[in-house]
Amino acid sequence: MNKTLLFLFLSFLVLEVSAQEPHMRRPKTVEELLQENRPNEYRALVNHEKYLVIDKVGGKNRRKRFIGEEFNFRNDFGARFYGQLTAVTDSTFSLTYFDQTMQKNVNRMFYLNEVDLIFKRNLKPGIEYKFNPLMFLPFAFDWIYFKRPPWQSTGSLALLGGIEVGRVMIGNRQKFYNRIRINEKNRLLVFQY
Repeated sequence: MNKTLLFLFLSFLVLEVSAQEPHMRRPKTVEELLQENRPNEYRALVNHEKYLVIDKVGGKNRRKRFIGEEFNFRNDFGARFYGQLTAVTDSTFSLTYFDQTMQKNVNRMFYLNEVDLIFKRNLKPGIEYKFNPLMFLPFAFDWIYFKRPPWQSTGSLALLGGIEVGRVMIGNRQKFYNRIRINEKNRLLVFQY
């Protein structure tokens, strides 16, 4: 009995000491956290590199694009480019992207005033829709509980159509507000740390 109590006491003591250990650790500095979470921004901060900023006039938030990050945009002629940002100067930036006509990676320089649209995310074109047989569940409930065939209930057909349209809209919601048009409200600028 004494050995059991002594064992329980020691095990609780070990648990209590190990539970207090995270509070005894030295907290990470801002630079360490930045290096861990956003390495491209940390490299730009340390090396005083230039980076692209999408600035909304009168707004507080700015979207930053650093060297080494993916950048997706459309130019004045309607051609879409998606690749890795490799260099930024005062009025130009370079992008490494896969060219479909030459079938190889190309490093190309663009002027800031050539950019017409910036895409926030790279997404597949078109609407994604997956057929779900559970969408016919309201028809089954109509047939079982009310003894009414589904094709005779126009209200449930309209309700089912509304549910499916809502499901498609929710499933594709990230595609709706994916563009930032460069104009007098939104600007593409170059900053330096």
